[in-house]
Amino acid sequence: MASRLAVPPRPAGFAERSVPQLTDRAGRIYTYLRLSLTDRCNYACVYCMPPSGEPEHALRPELLTFEEVVRVVSVFADAGIRRLRLTGGEPLVRKDVVRLVQMIRRTTPIESLYMTTNAARLSELARPLKDAGLDGVNVSVDSLDPARFKELTRGGELSQVLAGIHAALDAGMQVKINAVALGGVTDHEVGDLVDWAWGLGITPRFIELMPLGEAANLPGEAFLSSAETEHLLRDKISQAPGSANLDAGPARYRMAADGSGRKVGFISAVSDDFCASCNRVRVTAMGDVRACLADRRAISLRDLLRDGASDADLSWAVHWSLDTKDAGHRFTDPEASEHENVGMSLIGG
Repeated sequence: MASRLAVPPRPAGFAERSVPQLTDRAGRIYTYLRLSLTDRCNYACVYCMPPSGEPEHALRPELLTFEEVVRVVSVFADAGIRRLRLTGGEPLVRKDVVRLVQMIRRTTPIESLYMTTNAARLSELARPLKDAGLDGVNVSVDSLDPARFKELTRGGELSQVLAGIHAALDAGMQVKINAVALGGVTDHEVGDLVDWAWGLGITPRFIELMPLGEAANLPGEAFLSSAETEHLLRDKISQAPGSANLDAGPARYRMAADGSGRKVGFISAVSDDFCASCNRVRVTAMGDVRACLADRRAISLRDLLRDGASDADLSWAVHWSLDTKDAGHRFTDPEASEHENVGMSLIGG
């Protein structure tokens, strides 16, 4: 559960003429919002949810309405947010999600709009989402073996995911693949995953297992650092130093060794954190602002909205929340024991 903070009164004069750019006390500038549409998911991946799924989900009235989502996005956009990613849970299980994408595109100045999805429903929704204004999707694929995929997702059908990826490509979306390489489970597949993604013209990205929620209970050998994954791919990628922020996100890339211009991304949240350059802020499906994925502290924009807050009040709450943000996530700090209580699906990964 979140630890909700009370927001102090808005200072006189704040945002009377213009809204300040979102920054924090460390001087980091925020341009990227990740907004969860639901805490529900049609999968229960082993590093994300308990076997039976999360024990409690938000009731529909507890979620931000589409109109509230659009207003929140507008407030963030006024403060300098230009890139929006819709997340979950699984965002495609939110009813009428295509209409929400259309509302965001028509009524906010957001410049780029993306979604992270497991793609189980993407084959039927890719074209409508593209037509509504969605620029692209990041799809989670940890294994190309149907049986192993089903085991890792606790019931997922790989064929549905692959169909969704092809539908997104056919619709003209930008597609990237996110994979969590697990030691002793999928580490032997990373080369095949790269070859498959490159064959489709897709950039694969490997994300380090973060010790949040269920992942905190996995055996230590399950964690593979980006350096270890890069070593597994040593025959495919250049050994030259990788570049960062090619997509305004946290990934660092290495180019293909054959000079083809293809690349592989690595997101090293644990072994080589990128906290010093963080440009992301999160809003959960229930409207809680989370300055950091690993922090349980939150403020409720939903409650402020429903209490009649002005846009200036909402903007002040967001600015104040970021000013409380720590310098880093403390994943490797033995005293930071609360990470196992931070459910990624409840926040929006």
